[in-house]
Amino acid sequence: MEEFKVIGIMSGSSLDGIDIAYCKFYFIEEWKFEIIYTTTHYYDEEWRLLLANATSIGSEELIKLDIDFGNYIGKVVSNFINDKNIEPNIISSHGHTVFHAPENGYTLQLGNGQAIANKTGVRTIFDFRTEDILNGGQGAPLVPIGDQLLFNSYDYCLNVGGIANISFTKDDKRVGFDVCPANQLLNFLSQQLGKPYDEDGNFAQLGKINPLLFDQLNNHPYYNMEYPKSISNQLVQSSFIPMLDNFKASIEDKLYTVCKHIAFQTNKYVVDKKSKILITGGGANNKFLVRSLQLETNAKVIVPNSNIIDFKEAIIFGLMGVLKQLKLVNCLSSVTGANKDSSTGIIANP
Repeated sequence: MEEFKVIGIMSGSSLDGIDIAYCKFYFIEEWKFEIIYTTTHYYDEEWRLLLANATSIGSEELIKLDIDFGNYIGKVVSNFINDKNIEPNIISSHGHTVFHAPENGYTLQLGNGQAIANKTGVRTIFDFRTEDILNGGQGAPLVPIGDQLLFNSYDYCLNVGGIANISFTKDDKRVGFDVCPANQLLNFLSQQLGKPYDEDGNFAQLGKINPLLFDQLNNHPYYNMEYPKSISNQLVQSSFIPMLDNFKASIEDKLYTVCKHIAFQTNKYVVDKKSKILITGGGANNKFLVRSLQLETNAKVIVPNSNIIDFKEAIIFGLMGVLKQLKLVNCLSSVTGANKDSSTGIIANP
């Protein structure tokens, strides 16, 4: 049995930090994994601002930021390797999405993989989205391959991060797509109450639904699109955030309404009401949102242990690196709409 020791790395749109998961992967009739160590390296204010403003800087600055961020990830991961006294075979890094415009044929995740490889001395696999886009796909979401191979005991896998995405099997094929903006909206509202996020949904549960805002959110053109489809950070910032900002209601009512909006949009795809939904991402810690999903779907919403909640995407990117190393499919055309499955990612050797 061949065993792969991998560090999976994820930097999400919520801009909290770098999720790092050191796992073992092996194949016995199906893919299995063990989580050995996990950590989140939180960004300081300087890095948070650099990444948040990356869409508005010049091309030379962006090239430099890509290298600088790769070196930064490399340093963080080197410290992690030394602290834990581990010897990974592979580092598999998603990077930080700055631009994602599959309709225009491009995407960009910062965090140069060669810089990571050089800093750590470990083979690094990165840039998992570009090849799929060049094959005519959305380049997103990518985690459904991991949902299919590692979490197939659940009927639906719902990840509620900055953007909520879902995957499930339909007609013997895995499908997956972005459902709606999630923590990007909730955190934007919470910050107006002086908190980085709404812990347990405590602010939201003080509010009540605003039917006009609820309808306005649900009438967004994105929801009329057939999947495969994905939501860019730019769409959230240019369309959804102004919708909330310009609406006259209390912050608590807005938070309540956004939670109900997330539940409503998710429920559109939950066909079997006796099904099991695995919920992960930061939203799984929002008790009010979890209750809203439970009430709306009438399904069994399962909140796993904190390692799976917080590091599922990093774990799956670790698996994607293994699949790339083995030249196996790690990106599903049934999910992204590409003209073929692919073994995507760029390999950088130190």
